[in-house]
Amino acid sequence: MTIEMANYAGHSLAILLTLLMAALTALFIPIITKRDDATPGLVVLTASLVLLAFFPAAHPDLLSLFYGALTISPFTRYLWPFFLAALAFTVLISLRSRDRRPGAGEYYFLLAMAALALIFLVSAGEFLTVFIAVELLSVCLYALAAINRSPIGAEAGYKYFLLGSFGTGMLVMGIALVYGTAGTLNFGAIKLALVSGLPFHPLMSAGFIFLIAGFSFKSALVPFHMWVPDVYEGAPTPVSAFMGAAVKAGGVVVLYRLFALTAGAPQFREIFWALAVLTMVLGNLMALPQQNLKRLLAYSSISHAGYIVTGFFGGTEGLKAALFYLAVYAAANIGAFAVVAALEKEERGVTIKDLAGLSERHPYLAGAMSLFMLSLAGIPPLAGFFGKFYVFAAALKSGCIWLVVIALLMSAVSVYYYLRVLVAMYMEKEPSVLEAMHSGAMNLALTLLALAVTLLGVFSGPLLRLAQAASIF
Repeated sequence: MTIEMANYAGHSLAILLTLLMAALTALFIPIITKRDDATPGLVVLTASLVLLAFFPAAHPDLLSLFYGALTISPFTRYLWPFFLAALAFTVLISLRSRDRRPGAGEYYFLLAMAALALIFLVSAGEFLTVFIAVELLSVCLYALAAINRSPIGAEAGYKYFLLGSFGTGMLVMGIALVYGTAGTLNFGAIKLALVSGLPFHPLMSAGFIFLIAGFSFKSALVPFHMWVPDVYEGAPTPVSAFMGAAVKAGGVVVLYRLFALTAGAPQFREIFWALAVLTMVLGNLMALPQQNLKRLLAYSSISHAGYIVTGFFGGTEGLKAALFYLAVYAAANIGAFAVVAALEKEERGVTIKDLAGLSERHPYLAGAMSLFMLSLAGIPPLAGFFGKFYVFAAALKSGCIWLVVIALLMSAVSVYYYLRVLVAMYMEKEPSVLEAMHSGAMNLALTLLALAVTLLGVFSGPLLRLAQAASIF
């Protein structure tokens, strides 16, 4: 390893250690100071912003650390800032006076550790590291879903824990079967064996099916989506935003690695094709009758996972498009949940009917929500339109005509339930009874996210170039 590569590896490890120290500091500050305030959140926010500001430039070479347990490449270096940014926005929309309740230290500790687990997950060089990262992530999310200690939060935590344990069981079984047939857990060694002509043993095929099922659960692909609506509704709204953006991205990225490993076997392409179609169709159709905004956004997130998987079939162009899509979708998704967080009171949630006349009482929130809904619907010139365009174009170039046709039809269906939100805010005359919680952190988050979904559509070139550099997988 050259001096330059050693320095680069040192910078990468410093990022991980800094995030870990910020998480531990957030946990222990309330114990030391005997005060329960926003300080733990500010510690995590400051750490994530500092790491983003001083994030080193991407290195063209692949670095392998800890005997291949972790790998650092342009692909993973694109995702590290993504998770840090998602963490920063989640903390911003969590810094509200109405949310300052006992347990703030634990809350921000778990958020930071979940982000750290996602960084480990996408940087894993072998399945053992993947399993450790998934378990760390899962434990954090189980606790975050139920951290409010309310009946609906407890229900969300229990459901997520039970179904998550089932998904973890499938993951462990898949790892065991792949190791038993390939004799290694390293991604590179498995890929080399498959490329060199090793036929798919029935047990290895079964192992990959279990692995795909396990990560389909994390990505909320149909039919492994059952937990999403109830957990998103019962969890604290900032946690739902983090799960819908960052956690989904982590699961989708690992699914792509599985897709790349099994690219030589047509039966696995058919499995991914079916998962994409089922996810897009059921996600959009189930979103149509929803009245609760968090449940609507939950089914919306399911359908967007299907769109991203569609990009898998486009090769390098498809991966570039999927990476771009992850960023623009995350901005709109977190923004929409941020508006819900600003409007909701206690555990009652926000329904579409509650938004009637919102434009008259809170025009800023209504305008921001409109941008987020239109971006999710894929209306030009917002970023969501270009995200879908690049993904569908890449899949179309690879010959997946029917898959793109289904995706376009389902995208058209989604416009209906997104526009329902706008109709309620701008065309319903009944004044909204919701009292928005105005805070500097919330307004800053909404402003930055609204600018992101607008500017990343009009000026998508810089982000596309980053995605292009990261798509050398």
